[in-house]
Amino acid sequence: MLTEQQKERLYKQQYRLVGDHSAVKICFWTKECVREKNKVCYKEHFYNIHCGNCLEMSPAITCNHRCLHCWRDTSVFSKNWQGEADDPKEIIQGCIEARKKLMIGFKGHENVDLKKFENYVIPDHAAISLTGEPCLYPKLHLLIDSFFDDFNFRTVFLVTNGTVPEMLKKFGTESKHFPTNLYMSLEAFDQESYQKFNNPVDPETWNKVQESMKYLSTVKNKTKTILRITAVKDFNMDKAKEFVKYIELMQPTHIEIKGYGFLGYSRKRLKEENVPEWEEVKEFSKELTKLTGYKVTEEHEPSTVIQLSLK
Repeated sequence: MLTEQQKERLYKQQYRLVGDHSAVKICFWTKECVREKNKVCYKEHFYNIHCGNCLEMSPAITCNHRCLHCWRDTSVFSKNWQGEADDPKEIIQGCIEARKKLMIGFKGHENVDLKKFENYVIPDHAAISLTGEPCLYPKLHLLIDSFFDDFNFRTVFLVTNGTVPEMLKKFGTESKHFPTNLYMSLEAFDQESYQKFNNPVDPETWNKVQESMKYLSTVKNKTKTILRITAVKDFNMDKAKEFVKYIELMQPTHIEIKGYGFLGYSRKRLKEENVPEWEEVKEFSKELTKLTGYKVTEEHEPSTVIQLSLK
């Protein structure tokens, strides 16, 4: 699935590959926790996850989108799953072990509290969001079961682009568990903007995205559903009205407006001028509240994220 050059590039970026198609990495906010910077990610701030115990991973390095705003290397892409699928339990065990090895490097840092460090080495939150499209992995529903049942994880968050609704429909039917939070990312406001901005491998997936939104409106009593809109200046921040129909279709528990960051590989595709100011993100969120009935319930300026909810 990956060339040796791609593997080497990922390794230099502090990814660790697990099995044939999975990866793990220590996120910035987990590092901040370990270094005793008294900073936590917005997910702890909003949803009370344990930031220092976060395992950020993906069971699918490949993606079926090549989004302009993505900070990842989008040269690893495919229309659908290819090859054999690794065992879910082995993936999780491998990710935990690889994460521990990455964490050991922080043990000698002068600000590290060793007692807290020993706790942070043991993850209890999974963020299935590192890279690729996780729903392409054909055993994802069983992976989520394994996090809860075999490894006693407290919370599991999944982020998807919505292109594989058939996988979403397996949660709770062909498996025991739903993710604690089920995020669906949306940047486009119609099919034309989807083709241009998300650059899908299969141009027909826009219909799949809407199918996923419609399905997620039916499972709000089983998981928190979250529509994440990445706000990109000069692309979608003047399109609040166009997003309303998708909010009405999905009826999410929460909406998260996240300002685009000029990071990683996205710097080759977009410009620094596409990064909105915090006040602009707040204004875009305010406009959505006026149009939808959702209200601002949380803010996290360091992550440029605003949460909207139906009170």
